Amino acid sequence: MPPEPVVPSQSEEASHTGAKNGFGAMSLTCLVIASMVGTGVFTTSGYTLGAVGSPARVLLCWSIGGLIAICGSVAYGRLAEVLPASGGEYLYLTKTVHPAAGFLAGWVSLTAGFSGAIATAAVAFESYAVPDSLRPAWLPPDLVAVSVVLVCGLLHSLHRSTGTWFQNFVVCLKVAVLVFFLSAAVTKLGNHEWHTTVYDPQPTGFDLITAIATSVVWISMSYAGFNAAVYVASEASAPTRQVPRSLLLGTIGVTVLYLVLNLIFVTAVPREDLIWQEDVAAIAARALGGAPLDQMVRAAVCFGLFTSVSGMIMSGPRVYARMADDNVFPGFFRAERNGISRSICLQTVIAIGLIVLQRVLVELQWISTPLLGLLIYLGTTLSLSSATCVATMFLPSFRRQYGALTNTRLICSLTYVLATFAAIVLLILNHKDQDEWLGVRHLSGVAATIVTGLVAWTFFGRSPAKS
Repeated sequence: MPPEPVVPSQSEEASHTGAKNGFGAMSLTCLVIASMVGTGVFTTSGYTLGAVGSPARVLLCWSIGGLIAICGSVAYGRLAEVLPASGGEYLYLTKTVHPAAGFLAGWVSLTAGFSGAIATAAVAFESYAVPDSLRPAWLPPDLVAVSVVLVCGLLHSLHRSTGTWFQNFVVCLKVAVLVFFLSAAVTKLGNHEWHTTVYDPQPTGFDLITAIATSVVWISMSYAGFNAAVYVASEASAPTRQVPRSLLLGTIGVTVLYLVLNLIFVTAVPREDLIWQEDVAAIAARALGGAPLDQMVRAAVCFGLFTSVSGMIMSGPRVYARMADDNVFPGFFRAERNGISRSICLQTVIAIGLIVLQRVLVELQWISTPLLGLLIYLGTTLSLSSATCVATMFLPSFRRQYGALTNTRLICSLTYVLATFAAIVLLILNHKDQDEWLGVRHLSGVAATIVTGLVAWTFFGRSPAKS
């Protein structure tokens, strides 16, 4: 039998969170927004347009991705209500399934979920901030990316309030820049040639379903941060109320923002200038406002990537501190022993190591890691972990402990789980590039993550704490 979940008492919760000085509703919502708005929204739609064939279908894919994320935020809100503590998927799977399942979820967070995503966002930040055409000869490759990770790590490890204030400030600045871009697009509504024509050939029938499913998987990486607030729930002022609300409000707000942005991205220029391109935001901005707006959007992308790095460095280490508290990770990282700051340092070191390793392997021509491949790997791995976590609410033990779900939460949870697994299965079975089937390759990446996690469990997971 799985260990019975235990809800912290109000006194335990208050001592754990420090209600007076904990994260407030605004900080939690900003964390959700910062974790969601990163690399994907500024780079993905060129791939999606090439796959599905028309601007309307691109918006359909983003709408499906947003609907799935909103359903996921409702489901995670229920989990946050019954287990109002930091740890995310690690905590939920440990309490409802088995400590080994929770450890695997924590391992996914340590490798793909946070470290891999931080490294990817930091490298993308450098490519936007210092393009090759402007890079001075004295600036080594990846130095800017490493510096971004270091700055965020130092800010969050030295003092929590400093890191939180900085995070909120940069999120507000990023949103302000994006609003300026949207305002500039509105001024062009009457005198710009918008391209909404449907081009042939387009996928139809099952090919269209497969193309949409594949697009939704890599788009899901843009929505992956919808659950960010659950990772710091123990430090919220009122977690059972604020965390579910911040998840839902942040996810709805970002979904609306994504739809408006992508409407502009995919109609501002002809289709042939956009398909399979990565810098779709810059291409659209250049068409609408020339070089000045291009530079403004590049600044917005940099803000988005920077806050993404900052948000993941803020939330991810709480998982490892929680694992250490449960004796399935080295005790050096326990929260009560200043372990959160140490976990932040660990997260920072791993992310920088991945940046350096990527550069070494590319220089040796051992690997080639295109952005789309990374998006599919991260999207697949994280979606599987999240969907498995939400699926635990259908277990008899969960229902006995906390009661049945309301109709709304039942529909949202079921929709999130079924849609996520269906999209991944269709991707694995049907995704190909230049007549080469790539499904097995995507599956092997997920399998490698699970296998290495099981190996790590044999070393760290022998004496987990009792629930």
